[in-house]
Amino acid sequence: MTDTGIALPQRGRLAALQRYALAVFAPSSASAAHFVVQLMLLAPLTPAEFGSFAFLMIVVQFGFGLSNALVSTPYTVEISGQAQHREDMRTMFFSANALFALGFGLCVYLVGTLVGDRSWSLLFAIYAWLAMVRWFGRAHNYAVLRPATSGISDIIYAVTLVIAVFALSWTGNLAANTVAFAFVAATLLGCLCLGSDFLARLFSVPRPATLSVYPQVWRNQSRWTLLGVVTTESTSNIHSYLVTILAGPAAFAPIGAAALFVRPVLLAVSSLSQLEIPILGRALAGGDIDKASATRGRFLHALLAIWGATAFLAYAVIAFAPSAIIKPDYPSGEVEIAVLLFLATSLLQVWQGPNSALLQAAGLFRNLSKASVASCAFSIAGALIALTMLPPVYSLIGVATGQLVMAVLLARMSRSALAAELKNGGRIG
Repeated sequence: MTDTGIALPQRGRLAALQRYALAVFAPSSASAAHFVVQLMLLAPLTPAEFGSFAFLMIVVQFGFGLSNALVSTPYTVEISGQAQHREDMRTMFFSANALFALGFGLCVYLVGTLVGDRSWSLLFAIYAWLAMVRWFGRAHNYAVLRPATSGISDIIYAVTLVIAVFALSWTGNLAANTVAFAFVAATLLGCLCLGSDFLARLFSVPRPATLSVYPQVWRNQSRWTLLGVVTTESTSNIHSYLVTILAGPAAFAPIGAAALFVRPVLLAVSSLSQLEIPILGRALAGGDIDKASATRGRFLHALLAIWGATAFLAYAVIAFAPSAIIKPDYPSGEVEIAVLLFLATSLLQVWQGPNSALLQAAGLFRNLSKASVASCAFSIAGALIALTMLPPVYSLIGVATGQLVMAVLLARMSRSALAAELKNGGRIG
């Protein structure tokens, strides 16, 4: 009896550890690939070229947030929250994602022609389009409880990208346009690893008529989530847009170089959220508060471990190999300052992650949006004040201020949501 009582929790912890290892390692491999690629681009590209490339990478990251708001998270909630799934809803989400991915690719092309070179903006736009397709495919596999398939896609994408970029460097062809083509090839291969059921739906002819169901999703979830994503993007990356627009891509280059260090943390928050939202959703739907609280706690501990490893890596590089990332063209000390401010900001985002996932699983998208709007105001005001008085790198102070406001608000909302669940006997709201 005792053995059984002990074995079950141990098996549960082991399963959770394996789940986290896969969910962290696979997307972290993609993040590591991006780190390697942008690190290799520091030497051959001018500060303006590198700033443009880094800025467009941020725009693509914003696209992942838009995908989560408009299709991926509502799809995950739909699949995990109901015992039987309506086929017309699945078809609708696939059609909606096809339109979203195409539209986002066009937007990236327009942005690329404004801040970068037209010669590689089209390739980068194709990459953005495929990246949105792959991101939805990852969400699909998480929703149907096949995280390993998403992990394989991530690893294939990362390995292909790194091999291609190293080959370009070895042959002396490392440039913005060739690297953009490598991104396209790697993302395409990653898409092909997302499962035959996903690919069959993906390559079926989109049916616009099915989108008649989407207004219901928009009213119930997406409009609030989209507001949250836009304001969260403003909270997190307003400095990127303001510096690039007001001071130019070259001024953004040191900030873009420093941002490479915290990318694993941010990707882990996003990827683990995709993994945990279905689990939290099932726990809350079943009234299992203990499981929901335990899942949120494990989520936070995993993110803190990733943040600690990231901070150690940043210290090691700056202390022992600064020339790997700090170039002579960059103003003295700006990269180091940016790294410190990014680490502080990402720690606040780690605090937010589990609480945000719980609130999404509970369907409290309007509450999340309100918190995002409040924090957004602090970030924009802080970044603008810093830019008028200090060098561009200090615009990150405004971002940190907004993230602090967001973290405090989400922590309070998360506690209130669990208290409401207890009071209502298994249903929030």
